[in-house]
Amino acid sequence: MTDTDVLGHLRAYKTQNYLLGPVSVWHRVPVVRRALVFILLFVGLVGELRVVLTKRSLKLRTFPGHISLPGGKADTGLELPWQVSRREMSEEIGLSEDNDYLESNYGFTIEHINEMPCYLLRTILAVRPCIGFMKFKENGRNREELLERLKLRVNPGESSSIFSCPLRDFLYPAVEETAQEALERTHYLIKWAGIPWHLRSYTFPQLNIKEAAWLQGFKDISASEEECSADEDAKLAQTPPPTPRKKQKKDLSSWGQLGSRVDEETNTKIYDVWGLTANILHDLAEVVYLSHSVNGRQLGEEELIHSLWKHGQLKGKVRSEEEAALISLTPSDKVSFSDVMPRSEFLRLKRLYKM
Repeated sequence: MTDTDVLGHLRAYKTQNYLLGPVSVWHRVPVVRRALVFILLFVGLVGELRVVLTKRSLKLRTFPGHISLPGGKADTGLELPWQVSRREMSEEIGLSEDNDYLESNYGFTIEHINEMPCYLLRTILAVRPCIGFMKFKENGRNREELLERLKLRVNPGESSSIFSCPLRDFLYPAVEETAQEALERTHYLIKWAGIPWHLRSYTFPQLNIKEAAWLQGFKDISASEEECSADEDAKLAQTPPPTPRKKQKKDLSSWGQLGSRVDEETNTKIYDVWGLTANILHDLAEVVYLSHSVNGRQLGEEELIHSLWKHGQLKGKVRSEEEAALISLTPSDKVSFSDVMPRSEFLRLKRLYKM
């Protein structure tokens, strides 16, 4: 079975919404708390499924320099997730949201494959991932010639670089197989304010001969690595890691390194895909390649987001005191989700996310 064949698993995937209902919690929270990311999949040089990623601009107030999926916030309550995500991707990397234009000029359209459940962003936003696939009318030489004309552009106010990775590499640790391109893959089960949370990291070489031709040649328009490292401690303070479990032997306090950096051991320039982006892509890889393993299991944080909303959080643009405490949480803080919801509900969520 080829990588494109397994897209059938993704098309058939039924998103598990909050309370097993028909609608995602994304439609429940206020518009100012709704965010989207676009997962653009395409077929690589040897038939592998790849995903497009960006490096966030160092000028951004939140998560500067981190590796992320193209995306942004909704403008109105009338916009559908797919519309928002296509628009934001177009603004961020210059890939048109008009399928007719893409087909007539480059021979492909972006097929709406599916959507994932909502995830809770560190800044207390509900993030809905939308998944699209670059679908070509023809293969072979004509396809490559058309793609040579495709010129993406990064929006310097939002992104500083574009690249891609094999989706299958994000299966770890669900499957321990040799990575196609990842240099290092790590995983820790920790806690964020008392709720189990997966801390994953996947590093990839910046100079990659297996990169798609239409994504090559994107020089990082941000500051140099040396300039970035000087500001790293200040940036870490903006996005502190969740609280590690006491039984963890490894010191996780340094997590949050810039997504584009130099590996300390090999001196190789790498991209570090970690945090929420890594969790979304890991879950997506499980759906695509191990569809049976996600049956009955909670992906995303629909239930947690709904519970926070139900008990007085995620209500407006201004963060509550409780939300501010969750955002600025450090390993020494004794902040818990149980502070903003009944203990019985907190314990239910703990059991749910241990699965």
